[in-house]
Amino acid sequence: MLTLPTCGFGRSINSHNVRLDVLCDWLEGSVLFANAPLSKAEVVDVLIENEIYNSQDFAGELLGDAWLELRRRSNLLKDGYPLELKGWRLQPRYTWDKNPAHSFCLALSLAEWLPEWARSFGRDYNEQGELFEEFVAEAITKSLPDWSVHRTGWSKTKAAKLQDVITALCEWLGEAETGNRDRWTKDSANDEGLDLVCIRRMPDGRPGVPLYLIQCASGATGNSEWKNKRYTPRLDMWAKLVDFAVRPKRGFATPFAFMEEDFRHHCRAVDGLFLDRYRLLAPSASSITWLSSTTSTQISKWLSPRINALPSAQDSAIG
Repeated sequence: MLTLPTCGFGRSINSHNVRLDVLCDWLEGSVLFANAPLSKAEVVDVLIENEIYNSQDFAGELLGDAWLELRRRSNLLKDGYPLELKGWRLQPRYTWDKNPAHSFCLALSLAEWLPEWARSFGRDYNEQGELFEEFVAEAITKSLPDWSVHRTGWSKTKAAKLQDVITALCEWLGEAETGNRDRWTKDSANDEGLDLVCIRRMPDGRPGVPLYLIQCASGATGNSEWKNKRYTPRLDMWAKLVDFAVRPKRGFATPFAFMEEDFRHHCRAVDGLFLDRYRLLAPSASSITWLSSTTSTQISKWLSPRINALPSAQDSAIG
């Protein structure tokens, strides 16, 4: 069992001050990454021992809601969900490396709830950002095979300046540059918050089709900075750089899973295509090996040392 999250777990006496999404991620991680079963009674005991709850019945009420959410997640992914729910018992369906796509999203989310663990691997998030962009591109291509995806995001290994990004994008879309790039951007600009472009082309090749400019926010900085990215890329800015025949819509991709109210809130903020964890993982419902072998290998290599270093409840007790 993982150590309790330092975010989203508040002392609960007369009201539940434990976030349900954080609790469910913690349960998933405790079972999947430890490759060990976990029962509702064991979780209640841990919540009591750590003085999150005083009442077993009140804690059990929270766990009832958590089981409903976990079952919802399971129903979305079917056999692609890494846990099996057997009554009030959770058990791993397979080891974490069998479905690196799901493990990747879960680990990125846990980094928000266990920030000290995340920071122990440094504060350079370029590699995880590149991996997440590639993962999102493959997820969209797999779920929407009639759509075309173009990667634009800047990185250390793909350090194209904005001028080159715009030129390549216009050639790919068949659009023209506005000629105002120097007026509206700086020489140091990289991608202006644009990571992916997604379009549903028609056979005639003409514009007037669905077009999304997508920001990929992998999170894992421990301070929710990803929320500020929901308003990027700035469509007004890009309209000054590319002479779009039809104004595009914004898209946003994140590894987090949300409860209904938060999901709708984030949709309103993005005002476009919102891709959370379970939309991105939709291909897992058909096959857990849907990622390309190259991306799967890279993600597993990135994940392995982090999963091995996850803090356990036993380690916390010893400390």
